[in-house]
Amino acid sequence: METIPLFPLSTVLFPGGKIPLQIFEPRYLDLISSCLKHDSGFGVVWLREGSEFYQPEKELDPRLAQVGTFAKIVDWDSLPNGLLGVTIAGTKKFRVISSHQRDDKLHMADIEWVEPEPIISLPEYSDEMEGLLKQLLDHPHIARLKLSPVIEDISAMSCLLAQLLPIDEKIKFELLSISDPELRMVQLMDLLDEYNQ
Repeated sequence: METIPLFPLSTVLFPGGKIPLQIFEPRYLDLISSCLKHDSGFGVVWLREGSEFYQPEKELDPRLAQVGTFAKIVDWDSLPNGLLGVTIAGTKKFRVISSHQRDDKLHMADIEWVEPEPIISLPEYSDEMEGLLKQLLDHPHIARLKLSPVIEDISAMSCLLAQLLPIDEKIKFELLSISDPELRMVQLMDLLDEYNQ
């Protein structure tokens, strides 16, 4: 087991995916500063219920998902609105064993790492999915994230597609929780078939 800081988000982060963030809360400014100083990262977990922002008037604790993705900061800048902007990249998955909030309201978790998914070459049926992924990567908003266009296995392709497709975050979390990349790809294809009907 390992103890890591958490950054709960209403967005699911996948290994190989990237998310831009605007940082302004003191607990997260301190976290980002520490990560940049020590070249470390933090866990991103999906926020099942509650707010991303600390609201002292609300007594209900946020409900955090039990599977998350470890994130590293790959870019940062000062935004025109004066806030700190960072881009985070997902690396590997973990399971939350237990979590708590420190006095400064930063979430901490005892976690165990999830075994890496098997490397399985792309099958013939993935041509259509490769074409879809290329279209998504060419979109101006996504192109700014500078995601790797070299995808050679089902795990990487299914995670990146799940990250980029405009699907409900609850479904994204279900896809993240799958440990079999072939099953994730099949479920993505079924989802696309539903949308196209």
